[in-house]
Amino acid sequence: MKYIEQIKSIVLFLLVFLSLGLTFTIWNFTPKTLDAIDDPAPSLESAIVETKKIEQVVRPLKILIHGEESVNGTVNKDQIDSFLKSMNQWDISDLTLLSDEATVNEMKDIMHDPARAVVYYPGAVPFPVFDAMMNISDTNVPEATFNRMVVNWESSSNGALAVYFVNSDSGRIYEGTVQLGDFGNFEESFIVPAEEYPLYITDESIGTLPIYVPEEPVDTSSYVYLYEETPMEVYADRLFDGTVDSLPDGGYTDNTGAFLERSEAVKGLNFVQSKAETTDPAIPSELVFNTTKFINDHGGWTNDYYYFGMEPINQEIDYRLFINNLPVFGSTVSTAIEMQWGTAEGEEDVFRYDRPIYILEPTGRTVTKDQASGSAVLAALSRLSEEEKAQVKEIMPGYELTKNSNEPDRLMIVEPNWYFKINNTWLKLTTEVLGGGPFGLE
Repeated sequence: MKYIEQIKSIVLFLLVFLSLGLTFTIWNFTPKTLDAIDDPAPSLESAIVETKKIEQVVRPLKILIHGEESVNGTVNKDQIDSFLKSMNQWDISDLTLLSDEATVNEMKDIMHDPARAVVYYPGAVPFPVFDAMMNISDTNVPEATFNRMVVNWESSSNGALAVYFVNSDSGRIYEGTVQLGDFGNFEESFIVPAEEYPLYITDESIGTLPIYVPEEPVDTSSYVYLYEETPMEVYADRLFDGTVDSLPDGGYTDNTGAFLERSEAVKGLNFVQSKAETTDPAIPSELVFNTTKFINDHGGWTNDYYYFGMEPINQEIDYRLFINNLPVFGSTVSTAIEMQWGTAEGEEDVFRYDRPIYILEPTGRTVTKDQASGSAVLAALSRLSEEEKAQVKEIMPGYELTKNSNEPDRLMIVEPNWYFKINNTWLKLTTEVLGGGPFGLE
């Protein structure tokens, strides 16, 4: 009994110590950001010097898996990365031209028959760029492009996969072979889990090729972001080679006639080197390699910008802002790095360089927003004229970025929406259109 008071004192001390520890933990606890918000953006100091590898920039938009009864798919970054990780182990061989101008029905058979996965890229991917990311064992890699990669395991009993590279715009199709050491592992790690991916649906009256959309909304949340602007002098230091002169309007120029100006309204910048203007077309792979290197050297990937398409005839290429692996659009805010390549004094160089100057950082604040289903989207687009429906190339969920009306100099809002591509232009499906109102495409 004589030790009771001592034991009480020890227990009391331990309780007080634990209480202090818990209090400290609570005071210093920072809740994890929701998965949908993504990791915080890099700091201003690090973002302007960040560089990325080609595989971090040239990425698929989605993957569809065609089964006997249904089509499942994903836009989830982790699931796409898991598939790309498997692809990194592949050795693609025997790359041959299967068709120079396949018909729509031939492309449908290759892409949409059962027992195959279709990997969708937002723009044409040159084979040399793909080879830099993956592994094509052939010595001579063609300078052709594709925007759909099809993996066919229908006849894989011998451990071989047939892989097709389809350019859905031109109809050109290449075929290759992948020898899998263990098909069972591929089946267990990809095919079986893919059966649980969300259901995708289509309306075959829309587009020349069937366009599949998720049956249910991908995201129903709006997000609030803080933003910080990169000082113009930081870009001026990196973009100009020689002596730089400041202009009264806050822009910059040099003795070659190049100029850099700020577009305050859209939070962007415009850089033009008139000496590099050219009418020569680009070699597609060189356009990707040159522009990604230029951004690495001069601008930095200040948020997630992914390759979104090119026009080689004009040497134009776009890298669009992505959030949660979905593209971001904005009519009032710059949301893409747009470049036009050229030649200056015999050397390849940038002619035009437009980009956002802000860096986004999530606040963790979200607001639930009603979002239309894929069925409602297809129903709305089915009201287009037959000619217009045939011109639709893609339908997908994305985000719209706008400045917060209450704090426009500090906050931006990201809201989920549906978009469709027609005549090389991405348009938002408004609430009015989804509710039965006119499209206004005229």
